Amino acid sequence: MPCVISLTVCKACDSIPLVSATAVALATEFQIDLPYAFNRKEAKDHGEGGNLVGAPLKGRVLIVDDVITAGTAVRESVEIIRKAGAEVAGVVIALDRQERGATGTLSAIAEVEKTLNVPVISIITLTDILEYLKETGQLPADQLAAIEAYRAEYGTA
Repeated sequence: MPCVISLTVCKACDSIPLVSATAVALATEFQIDLPYAFNRKEAKDHGEGGNLVGAPLKGRVLIVDDVITAGTAVRESVEIIRKAGAEVAGVVIALDRQERGATGTLSAIAEVEKTLNVPVISIITLTDILEYLKETGQLPADQLAAIEAYRAEYGTA
């Protein structure tokens, strides 16, 4: 059964272009009018005020983010959504860096899925990007070696 959502939301700053582009693509490519919102870094006490800009949080909400590092931003978003009485449908991230999470045993994404009980889907993984760069020869050998060394120390894949 497809995931039916009523709103997309993101954390202030980094992912505002992603959630905006998602809403535009859904509207133009699929004729789905999906509102979006993002939180402010600091609450306003004038104008429209509050912590959120955009549509009110209600129904099933999809979180859109660039990456998950420790899951802190996603946890904060989930808390805001649940406090508003809405339900988190899932999380979509642009890039899965395939790094270990805080526990050191699971990936950061697996930790978020387990602790928050929400699905996390990535558009692309670091493995996908590296395979493409290797196939096309667009990554110098020294940079590839540096990335592979980093992955050996911090990665899950």
